[in-house]
Amino acid sequence: MKVSVIVPVYNSELYLKDCLDSLVNQTLKDLEIIIVDDASTDKSLKIIMEYKNKYPNIIKVFQNEQNKGQGASRNVGLSLATGEYIGFLDSDDYVIPTMYEELYAATKKYDNPDVVSTRLTFVKDNGFLGKTFEPYSNESCYSPLKNPELVLDESPSVCNKIFKKDSISNNFLENCMWEDVAFTYASLFNANRIVHLNNMGYYYRKSATSGVSAKGFKYNPNLLDTFKVADRLENDTLKTGRFEKLKESIRYMQIVTTLQRVAEVLNWDEPEDRKEALIYAMHRLIICNYGDWRNMDLASLSMRVGILELDKIRSIVEKYEAKLVEPNLEMPFLLSDEPNNFPPKR
Repeated sequence: MKVSVIVPVYNSELYLKDCLDSLVNQTLKDLEIIIVDDASTDKSLKIIMEYKNKYPNIIKVFQNEQNKGQGASRNVGLSLATGEYIGFLDSDDYVIPTMYEELYAATKKYDNPDVVSTRLTFVKDNGFLGKTFEPYSNESCYSPLKNPELVLDESPSVCNKIFKKDSISNNFLENCMWEDVAFTYASLFNANRIVHLNNMGYYYRKSATSGVSAKGFKYNPNLLDTFKVADRLENDTLKTGRFEKLKESIRYMQIVTTLQRVAEVLNWDEPEDRKEALIYAMHRLIICNYGDWRNMDLASLSMRVGILELDKIRSIVEKYEAKLVEPNLEMPFLLSDEPNNFPPKR
């Protein structure tokens, strides 16, 4: 197989047919579709089996006995994949018919790079939202060792990329939100060559009823997973000897990743004093683990975190510092009566 596409599924009946139709109609031949049902309780498995019966030569199905989460399901898919390159598709998204043919053609044009990436197109239901993720205007091929700043412009999503199977040295964090961020950036920083295309073949659905995008900015008990993600990025690049060479860029991405989660707290429907206490505590943890984000290029951070959000975070931090108030880093996790300790300092 040229490309294996891994699709983790959990209660995705509303959009699953769109997703699978976009895969079975791909123009690339020798495409393998691996669907991992994560113990769905709706009609997802029934839909999956209908497609499996109709396309038995290209679809593989695996069922988790119990719900394990997206990271674990993607790891199952990786263990089953036989393709030269591996792609991922979320079950509420879809791709254009030529998506994987174009990505695979780039691997031949550029002599088998480790990663080929394209742009994300944001849609609501099936309507274009007028936004794409990538700032690139031209097709490019680059080395992260020579141009690490280009890695920072890549989307954190695994779904608008294909990864050379032989170059994959890490797996996905399990029982963790935003697990694809660590996998994506570790794969990019550890790559020898990356190709970025300027097409818009992946459609990311913002109004889906499941997945991370559906959670919005409501209270999130998994908020501290962001530190697991940031630490995993560092550990995976330490293993390959790339961390020290790319330390500045990796630290930047760790801070961006964690500050984006801090910014979400601003919009939680919770008392302001409790939100501010958490924001300041997370700010302190970011400084302890990755460095003081206030010493970085704040214009660049604002573009990723949000101008108003970053200003508000700074204002909260300055208020706490002016009062010389330091929250207990082992305080109860705001909305729960049970303590949920923060990750330990290094």
